[in-house]
Amino acid sequence: MFLIHFLRWLFGWVRFCAEGGFPERLLNLAAREGIDLWGVRRKGEKLYASCPARQYRLLKSPARRTGMRIKIKKKHGVPFSMRRYRSRPGLLAGLAFFAALLWFLSGRVWVVEVRGNNKVSREEILKVMGELGVSEGKSLLGLDIPTLQLQALQKLPKLAWCVVNLQGSVAYIDVTERIPAPKMSDTNRPSNIKAARDGRIVSIEVYTGQAMVQKGDAVAEGMLLVSGVVESSVGPIFKRSQAKILARTQRQLKVSVPLKETRLLPSGRRILQPYLYFFTLRIPMFTNGEIGQENRLKVTETMLNVNGKNLPVGIINRTYELLEPNEIIRTEPKARELAQKLLDEKKKTELKSAEIVSADEKGRVSNGEYVLTGKYVCIEDICVEEELVIE
Repeated sequence: MFLIHFLRWLFGWVRFCAEGGFPERLLNLAAREGIDLWGVRRKGEKLYASCPARQYRLLKSPARRTGMRIKIKKKHGVPFSMRRYRSRPGLLAGLAFFAALLWFLSGRVWVVEVRGNNKVSREEILKVMGELGVSEGKSLLGLDIPTLQLQALQKLPKLAWCVVNLQGSVAYIDVTERIPAPKMSDTNRPSNIKAARDGRIVSIEVYTGQAMVQKGDAVAEGMLLVSGVVESSVGPIFKRSQAKILARTQRQLKVSVPLKETRLLPSGRRILQPYLYFFTLRIPMFTNGEIGQENRLKVTETMLNVNGKNLPVGIINRTYELLEPNEIIRTEPKARELAQKLLDEKKKTELKSAEIVSADEKGRVSNGEYVLTGKYVCIEDICVEEELVIE
């Protein structure tokens, strides 16, 4: 039923009124000549009915033979709607352009989404896929998906699997990252253990190898702690040395903060350069001009969002925050506070595997800088494995 109504609307139909003569004979003659009538109603001496627009002229002959006069009451459908806009060719041209544009864009990639990546960046995957023909604005026709996936895996060795799924104008790139094989410990490789730095041994645990030092011994950097050559009744045996040797060490860290320096800081002035983005086109909406001053760039994108997906249509704003040199003068307390923060960050990095037993931090002003020096007594593992070369 819907198809019938749609076809009638597409080709047009009219509602007419017939009066005088013999209505029943008019209906018989119309049926005999194949004229399709529906919605037939009689009100007094008038007969109302509907027929396809192209068959209305065929009703004139039966009406004349039956002595009836017919008159159109209403016109419906696309042909009559189009006639209203004959004096507005721009509207029809716009409609035709929109239909052509919609047809053209329906065969293009609108959105590219990457799923399943953790270590391999999205930008790296999109760059490789763009080189292979999968990017915003590219045609979907002629894409050889199996070959494309193999080429992507060759260019992205960190991926174990890659597939491109096309759903309408959205390209989903599903990837699985390669899990590196765990490094197996070669217990047959002979090695020595040497001291990573100076210290005094506080505990020693040797799992394999021959201990060359004892608890309480003072050791220097590079000194042999555990030997991979073990003497036995049958002669020397070469083994891989494994041990945990804790030593009391002394570490020193140093940071400095200038009391007076010149730095580039925001001036409070900004230059906005907006672009209209349409697929791969960037249309500038500003006048060209060089930005000669030092600046800091910030890029923000406001894309058209439909059902949670960003379409490649929107505004890209490039904001240049202008910088200018400023002289910074710090008092000694301010410099001390900043130096303490820097020293704490340095301790977290360089002494993260050590236990700090005692600390002595002293600061002083020297050559226009506040210098903070920290001396620390630590307990840490000083083992460094070194391969034993046998000639």
